[in-house]
This record gives sequence, structure tokens and C-alpha cells, in this order.
Amino acid sequence: MALNKINKLERSFLADELSIFNSVYNLVVAVDYQGRVIIFNPTSERVFNYPAEKALGRHIREVIPFTGLPKVLQTGKPHIGRKFVVGNALYVVNRTPIIRNNTIVGAIGVAQEITELQHLAQELKEVKEINDLLESIFHSTREGYLAITNEGRILMLNQPMAELLGVSIDSAVGRHIRDIVHDKRLPQILWTGRFQYGELVRIQGRETVVMRMPLYNQGRLVGAVSKVIFQDVEQLLALAENISSQRRTFPCHTTTFGDSHSVRYTVDSLIGNSKVITRLRETVSRVAQGPSTVLIRGESGTGKELVAHALHANSPRHKGPFIKVNCAAVPENLLESELFGYQEGAFTGARKGGQVGKFELANGGTIFLDEIGDMPLPMQAKILRVLQEKEIERLGDSRPRPVDVRVVAATNRDLEELIRQGRFREDLYYRLNVVSIYIPPLRERIDDIPLLVNHFIQKFNCEFGVIVQDVSPEVLEVFCNYHWPGNVRELENVLERAFNLVDGNTIELKHLPPYLQQASQGKKRNLFNHTLATLLREVEKEALLEALAAAGGNKMQAARNLGISRAWLYKKMKQYGIK
Repeated sequence: MALNKINKLERSFLADELSIFNSVYNLVVAVDYQGRVIIFNPTSERVFNYPAEKALGRHIREVIPFTGLPKVLQTGKPHIGRKFVVGNALYVVNRTPIIRNNTIVGAIGVAQEITELQHLAQELKEVKEINDLLESIFHSTREGYLAITNEGRILMLNQPMAELLGVSIDSAVGRHIRDIVHDKRLPQILWTGRFQYGELVRIQGRETVVMRMPLYNQGRLVGAVSKVIFQDVEQLLALAENISSQRRTFPCHTTTFGDSHSVRYTVDSLIGNSKVITRLRETVSRVAQGPSTVLIRGESGTGKELVAHALHANSPRHKGPFIKVNCAAVPENLLESELFGYQEGAFTGARKGGQVGKFELANGGTIFLDEIGDMPLPMQAKILRVLQEKEIERLGDSRPRPVDVRVVAATNRDLEELIRQGRFREDLYYRLNVVSIYIPPLRERIDDIPLLVNHFIQKFNCEFGVIVQDVSPEVLEVFCNYHWPGNVRELENVLERAFNLVDGNTIELKHLPPYLQQASQGKKRNLFNHTLATLLREVEKEALLEALAAAGGNKMQAARNLGISRAWLYKKMKQYGIK
């Protein structure tokens, strides 16, 4: 009688356990010592699209081929925090052995969907990166900033403001504003909430121009910011004179663009008079008129995106949208929905009403697939289908949608080598490579450097509100002798850096980055006793030798340091007899 009562209690307890497993939102799967399914709760049915009555009693490998439960049975070691993907959803699972009397009698896995948590973590990471960037901008700007709380205590200030006030940042933060500077107007904002623009204020004996702004958080006044626009009124007068002179000397051409789907460059944006650039402009103008897919190839920083914009701007589709997708920047599990869109309810977290993909947004225009060499293989197959069938399918939708899109792709990778490695589809390569446009690196068109320098000087004159006229002959010599692994982008960055340091109307050696200053102090070349072609060969050979030495003879690393492909490195080594 007592034994019967205990069996009833056990059965009741087991029934309660099953009821709990069936009620929880988590995915729960359990197997016996032979790997046969003994628990398969409703969440598991929904996720794996497999009915419980069919799953129970079967071996787990027949139901969930990729599960690690058999491994747990075999080793007796748990799997904690393992991730897996089903469809477009990400899960984390804990798998543990079931042990009775020191014997493994089964294993159980409990999983939780973390797709939203993953998205939230990514958003938090992006917010932190933006916050770090804003803080970096705050501390690197030349303008003086000081922020106070609604109690009047200094929350933060940057170095220019600290120097103007004659204090250190550490000693000022946390103190009341009145202990640091006699500025009665800034605390007034805490109860008036009004902006104060362009007031003349004397600080440490200097006449400055100050702007004060209230700080709000969710509609509540939480503090105020004081910004010194000009630390000396003489700066303001000098700037006004510079701008007036600049308008007379270097008129700034203002171009107005439409929305983010508009082009920013045309064929005229390809700066240079060298043969290769002249030929490139002609090629782009001709190719733009046709409907064919275009593959743009070239090293990083050569201007592949610029050429893609120019192809669209000169094409019959120029009134349609221009959509850019960086295939290397979008996470693999989001790339399909980014390109093709999705239907409402296609996956957990899907936006209500669904989302239109980039291909549909580009309908009637051009889609630019940048870094195509970094696209995952599964997506390559889907892109191939779009190129062949001229239609896409949104995630969660079986209805094909026709698209009228011209595809322009770009890469700095060696696609032929990727094909040999099995990392790029050969059939997609031939579909993309209908028309191939090669953009030469800057070291192959040194003659264009003076024109590029002049172009960027005019651009930064407008942006910085200054009037720089030229670079010194020594700077131009360094530019013409340097091998530019970062190409035109590196040249632009070097000149932008110089604009932050220049204090006259000419960029000098001292305004260049240290690595270029060191290059100017190295071996001097006699420009009058050598042809330009000879000088270029010498520079190129030296760059190869230096890169190989720095990489300890590792050719892959040397090619990466130079910003070129390994095939190109071998070609140049053979050309110069480098072993």
C-alpha cells in the first residue's frame, strides 16, 4: 500500500515536471542514455518545425542533426553557453548530463533565444563607440568647451578651455563654476533656458567670443555649456579677411545633393592628366551608357566608390537611386535581409510591416556592392540568382519580385586566388566580370600628384575657412618619392592633417606626419640626373625591399603592409630580380 502511494507520488511529480517543461518559453529537449528523445516541449516543436509525437522515441540525430547532446552523453561534460542559429534567430544553450547513482542516464538541453539581446549588445557597442568618438572630438577641437550641471558644478572641460582659464582639467572638474571663472551669465541659463550667442567676454585679459547653450535631457534642463568660439577677437577679424580674400582668389563651388541615395561624384571627379587616368575617364564614360554589370578592381584608397558614383551619374539611370552596400561591414546573419528585405513575422524581432531590401530600393537605378570579395559563399549563390533571374525574394515570402537594377561591384581582393581557395564562386565571378575596370594605384600615376594636391587644397580651404596657396617644393618632392600604400585616400588624409597644423599660406615639411618627415631626411635623389620613370622604379624597389625586411621575408605580410595583392608582389619581385 505504501509502495503504491510512492509510485503515485512519483508519477504525479513526473507529470508536474513535464507540465513545467511544456509551459516554459525556453526550448527544452532531453534524451535517455541511448540518445532517444524523451522530452520535446512545444517551443522545440515551433523552433525546429518538428511535432513532438514524431520526435519522442527517435534518436536525437534524426530530429536535430547538429545538436551536441550525444557528445554530452559520451563525455559526461556539460556544454555551457553554446550558440546556434535556426533560420534568422540566434540561441544560447546549456546542455548537461542527467546523472543517477553516478551513472549517466540521459542529457538535457535548455535554450533561450538571444537575437534581440545580440542586437542590443551591438547597439550598446555602437553607442559606446559614438560616445568615445564624441569625447575624442570634444578634447581635440581647438574651441574651448565647458559644461556644468544644473547645480553649477563643472561636469567637463577640454584642454583649450583649461588653458584659457589657467587651470588644469583635473583640478577644475567637480568644482563650482564661480570658483573657476567669474561668469555670471552661464549659471543664469539654468533657470532661463535661453541660448546666448556671440557675446564678447574678457577672460584672463583676452577678449573672447562666447556662446552659451542649455542642456536638456528628455525635456528637463540638466545643465549648460559655454563654448569659446574665438579665443581672441583678432582671430575673428583675421578669419573674416581670409574668407573675403579666399572668395576673390579660390571660389568654392557648392554642390547640392539630394537624399542619401544620390550620387556625389561624376567623371570630372577623377582628378589627373596622366595617360592611365585619361583612359579611365574615357572608359567610365563609355561603359556608363550600357546595361552590363561592372566589376571595379583596385587597391584600397584608389577611388573605387568614386568610379561607381561616376558610372551611375553618366548612365541613363542617373535619375534613379544609387544604393551602396558594404558587403564586409554587414554581419553575415543580417546580410540577406539587408539586401532582399523581409516580410512581417519572418523572424523574431522583425519590424512590423516588414522591410524593403537594398535591391528593391535600387529599382530603376544602380546598386553598388562594395567589398564583394568578402561576401559569404551562401550569399554569393543568392546574388548569382538575382543576376540571372532579375528577381528577388524577401525573407519569409515565397513570392518573387522583379527588379530592374544595374549591379556595380568592387573589390581590392584577388578574386582569382579566392576562387582557387574555394572562397569565391567561379560562376559569380564570370557574371560580375562582364566589364572590368582597373583603377591604378597612386604610385603608378605620380604625375597626377600636383593636380591632386591642388584639388585637396581648394577643398580644405573651403572647409577650414583658411587660404593655403600651395605646398613647399620639399613637400612636393616627398610626395613624388613616396610609394603611397594608402593611395589617394592617404594623400587626402595627409593634407587634411597639415591643414590642422599650418599657420601660414604654405604647407611645410613640419606639417607632415612623422613618417613622411623621416622619408624626407633619408636618401636624397637628384631629380635632374634621373628620369621620372627611373625614380619611380627605384622608389618601388626600395619599398618592396623595406616591406619584405620588415615582415621578416613573409611575402603575405609584406603584401598586406604595402596594400597590394600577393600576386602583384610576386610580379614586382620578379620584375626587379628580388629573391
